[in-house]
Amino acid sequence: MPPRYRRLAPEDGVERLIVILLFAVSTIGIYVLTGSLLSALFIGLLVGSVAMGTVAVL
Repeated sequence: MPPRYRRLAPEDGVERLIVILLFAVSTIGIYVLTGSLLSALFIGLLVGSVAMGTVAVL
């Protein structure tokens, strides 16, 4: 039985691009809306970790 979750490998370029773009767009969007860098980074890390978990399940 194959493992349920997998790590991102170096050849998973599209998956890495998806996670990076979601992190960047959410961080920039929150920073533009609130003007707070710390909360923007926190929300960006939250979105990035959820995206990484979602990609690991796929």
